[in-house]
Formats: sequence, structure tokens, C-alpha cells
Amino acid sequence: MLFLVTLAALGPVSARALSPAGGAALGAGLQAGAAAARSSLHPANVQTWLSTRMLLEFPLVRVLGLGFSLGYHLADESAPVSGVLYRGHHGLEFATYLLLRSALAVDRPRAGIAAGGSANFDVYNLTELLFFYPSLTAGPYLELPIEGPPRHSFSFGLPCRLDFRRDLELSASIGLEISWRWYPAWKEGT
Repeated sequence: MLFLVTLAALGPVSARALSPAGGAALGAGLQAGAAAARSSLHPANVQTWLSTRMLLEFPLVRVLGLGFSLGYHLADESAPVSGVLYRGHHGLEFATYLLLRSALAVDRPRAGIAAGGSANFDVYNLTELLFFYPSLTAGPYLELPIEGPPRHSFSFGLPCRLDFRRDLELSASIGLEISWRWYPAWKEGT
């Protein structure tokens, strides 16, 4: 129900509004931010993180897209608090997400919301300890088109992430994102 209300609020429904705009996109993204971590035995602390990723996105309808990404991320160790620090870690992430965006033409700035999940395969820094955890991510973004063939766009976002790690009671983060997209099948007037 909430999905239908949001879809209706983003623009009028017509055959043109529901046709895919811009076609599939290939791209790359960079994210950076801060994460809060807390275990049952130690106080909360902050870790900075950085992530790079490759994107593959498909339009489902004009206002909804489906994306996949493969990325590498790293989190620095925290500063010591009460003699305890949270170890840094790095690894690969495989993500899938939905893009809900305004029904404006692809040659105009478009706002949207991205939400999805990822599977993360990490290793703690200076160890060989491997671990897995799933994550949920959501956040607003603004996509800005770049003129001329081939068709490109840049987007800026504010991703919020919640990690489900067995070793921590809380692992949540917020960051900034910049992404570049290339639409190889984009045609004038879509």
C-alpha cells in the first residue's frame, strides 16, 4: 500500500510515465562515512569507512529500477575507548537494490530513494579471520544528467546502512556517495 502511494506521489501514471527511461546503466560509485559499533562487552565507538563499487542497473518501469553492485570496502579501526578498540576490517560486498525515482525525463535532475541489501565477506585487518554478515541500506539520492552522446549522469546520495553482525549488538553507518552512470542504449526523447 505504501509503495503504491509513493509511486502515485512521484508522478502521474500514463503509458509514457511507465515506459523505461534511459535503458540499462553501467557505472561506478564511491562512498565514505562513519559507522557506530557497539558490543555487549564494550562501549560504543566510531569507525570511518570507504567503499568502491561497480554498478549494473536496469529500468523496470520509468520510476522503478533494479540494480546490482560488486564492491570493495574497508573500515578503519576505532580509537581506543576505555582501553578497547574495534578492529578494522575489509572485504567484498555483493548487493542488490531498488531505485525509486521521480518520473521526470532522464535529461533533467531526478531525485530518488535507493534501498536494498548486501552480502559482505570480510577479513579483520592483520589477521586471517574471515567473517560474513548481511546488510540493509537505504537513502535518498539526486541524479544529475551530463549532456551529449554518450549519455552519462552523476548522482549524489546519503546512504544509511545497518549491518547484522554476530559479534556486535550495533553496527550502523551513514555516509556520502557519488556515482557515475553510463546509459549505452539511451535515445533522444526518452
